[in-house]
Amino acid sequence: MKIMRLNKLSLFVALALSPLTGSFAATVYSSNGTDLDLYGSISAMGATNKAAQSIKTSQSKKNLNNTILTRVDFGIAGRTKINDTVYAIAASRWTMPATDGNDSDFITKEQYVGIDAQNYGTLTFGRGDNAFYSVAGVTDVFTQLDFNTNDHYVFGDYQQSQIMYSLSAMGIDFRLSAQLAADDVADSNVDLKNGAAFSLSTYLLNGIGFSYGLSYYDLKSDDSSDGSSFYADNILKMYSRADNDYDFAYSVQPSWKIDKGIAVTYGNFGEGLYVATNATVTKYEKFTHHLYSYEAIVNYTFENGFGTTLGYAIKRFNGANIQSLATLGLYYSLTPSFKLFAEGTLDINSKPERYYSNRQIKNMCIGENKALIGAQYLY
Repeated sequence: MKIMRLNKLSLFVALALSPLTGSFAATVYSSNGTDLDLYGSISAMGATNKAAQSIKTSQSKKNLNNTILTRVDFGIAGRTKINDTVYAIAASRWTMPATDGNDSDFITKEQYVGIDAQNYGTLTFGRGDNAFYSVAGVTDVFTQLDFNTNDHYVFGDYQQSQIMYSLSAMGIDFRLSAQLAADDVADSNVDLKNGAAFSLSTYLLNGIGFSYGLSYYDLKSDDSSDGSSFYADNILKMYSRADNDYDFAYSVQPSWKIDKGIAVTYGNFGEGLYVATNATVTKYEKFTHHLYSYEAIVNYTFENGFGTTLGYAIKRFNGANIQSLATLGLYYSLTPSFKLFAEGTLDINSKPERYYSNRQIKNMCIGENKALIGAQYLY
């Protein structure tokens, strides 16, 4: 789930994805204890060049013009009753940006099969967010211009080869995920031996929530030293080496990564006042310093369908704000299924050159102001 990108899912999909998801899906089949739901969104937006480049599904756009983007999110979810307490569940979701026929025309997001044992928890197998998203995801509320400063997203926001268990009871939400061997994670040229994550969240009667989580990735070694290592540019920066000294970068590439984080929330997104903040520290083996990220958002949604979100995020390395940005979002829901939105991001004195190479800064549009306006139909 991405709260604003696909902000309404069926309840049984929500159990495996995020406690912040609501119920908004069309049941297309229901018979003899089996339900089949369709859900998703269609978006069209006018975006500045840098906004278009920063949207993941539009990164192939390299010209210097503003543009019109379209995007479809489509999902299907099934649920079959096994007995009075156990259900079989399955779900798959895809993103389909309008492109000129390149390899990113059809991108799989979630895709899993599992068991919903209700009071005993939900167990799924397949592709999705890991358990740490309970911490990182509390500020993931913008329709398109997400922060993504949290290092949780460095391998993409959805990952394959995962086993996820979640249990919500008595105001406590517990999640545990294990990741098996996976190659070329999120098209990053990073291969995983395995990984694991957990999170524990508590929701109080006064609307305040607390979350703590940890994730671990065991990374495979890159067999080449030609600069294809995912972290080569960053390693050369932090060790003050020549830009082409890839033999050195290969020799100190990390073999593991750990994220630790906490989050605090108030309220429910889309229902009056919602406030959320998180903080994460990331440690890579052989990196000279830790990475720190801090994100905070304030959202208010009025009963007439108008909503506004203000957010601020920073990512720090070696005493510098390598990313520092403020984002404003305005939304108006004409109906529960149709909304208008506008979002803008303002860079606030980022110093990306302290960690990223010039090539990374350009490709990721770090330190750039961005803006877009659009419409979205939810179904």
